[in-house]
Amino acid sequence: MKIFFKTFGCKVNQCETIEMMKHLQEVGCGITEVPDEADIVVINTCTVTSNADTKSRQYLRRYQRLCPRAKIFLTGCYVNRAKDELQKNFPKIKFFKNSQKQNILNILGLPVSTYQRINVSTCFHSRTRAFVKIQDGCDGKCTYCIVPKVRPGLFSKNPGEIIAEVNSYILSGHKEIVLCGIRLGKYQGQRTLASLKRPLRLVGDEARERSGREQESKRVIEQRTQSLELTDLIKELERIEGLCRIRLSSIELNDISDKLIELMAGSKKLCHHLHIPLQSGDDGILKSMRRPYTLKEFSKRINKIKKDISDIGITTDVIIGYPLDTEESLSNTYNFVKKCRFSRLHVFKFSERPGTSAEKLNRKCPDVLINKWCRKMIEMDSLLREKFKERFSGKEMEVLVEGNGCGYTSNYIHIKLPQSAPRNEIFSVNI
Repeated sequence: MKIFFKTFGCKVNQCETIEMMKHLQEVGCGITEVPDEADIVVINTCTVTSNADTKSRQYLRRYQRLCPRAKIFLTGCYVNRAKDELQKNFPKIKFFKNSQKQNILNILGLPVSTYQRINVSTCFHSRTRAFVKIQDGCDGKCTYCIVPKVRPGLFSKNPGEIIAEVNSYILSGHKEIVLCGIRLGKYQGQRTLASLKRPLRLVGDEARERSGREQESKRVIEQRTQSLELTDLIKELERIEGLCRIRLSSIELNDISDKLIELMAGSKKLCHHLHIPLQSGDDGILKSMRRPYTLKEFSKRINKIKKDISDIGITTDVIIGYPLDTEESLSNTYNFVKKCRFSRLHVFKFSERPGTSAEKLNRKCPDVLINKWCRKMIEMDSLLREKFKERFSGKEMEVLVEGNGCGYTSNYIHIKLPQSAPRNEIFSVNI
């Protein structure tokens, strides 16, 4: 039995694909990278933009042509948002939601009892950085975002499970893990602690009636839980021998605590890189978006982070073409981004999502403005990357070597290395 996976979207979605693959490999199924070899095709979708929806449909039709004998399954956030619509348009395809991914064996019609479980390495993919999902769900109110509708329930993985997963990646040869979540900063794990209560001391005839062994068996196990925040989890992970780097995926400004900044400043393992979504550099647009900060608050926070961690790389997301965007608001965004001196930008064109508050706005930003300011922002991104890299010119820095002789520093500078540089090793280079 050979199974092919195609994944779209965020790191959390990629983590979920890896988990499904692992469950299948554990019962002896083969994972193939060649779709027309597959008996089963699983497409893990994203729906954060209309372009993501389009890509999922395009690949679905493509695999229907390439793999006429294969069973095709669609899952992910697009299915969570529009399962009925997809079933109507693709009646021969099987669909399952995010919450069903953990039951992948039953979903694919592969009951566990018919297979002999085998142990497999978790290192079955080509990445040098291992993604570890620790949190899921978002309770945000942003007007443009569909994510809280398709991943509404907040969930945090048990710390023991996370530590075991990270240990398995280390044993497989990984040196860096990336902690992933939809709202990473809302991680709130629970650890169960057990302690023994001493038995009641018995006297007289009652005591003589019970042997010491019997009394010992009457001890009561008292259980209580300990809550762990993101910083507590990181401290636990730092103790893992062989783990060289811990990197955080995207985290919201208001979820970055002083404790996290302090921990990052003093840590030898936590990477000096934060991806903090901005979305707009105009207070009016931020208010309409229902983003929970002002530009003054955003600027103050990142200035503190830069002061406490002098070499930190701060990357961000910017949305161009929100319905209320104008020449002035987009110019304000451009100037604010320049002022903040981010180390890298991710530039997105606004995408209207069904069921969001932004869909109901009776305005549309002109395409000519969207295209103009996207070009300017992309040019700004190139400039910011070069300026940030120039700050470290002549300094020796450590780089985790990835494929094709490239790698990243702790603060997320992309470095080209000699082809002879050993893959998946940390290599000291002069910038």
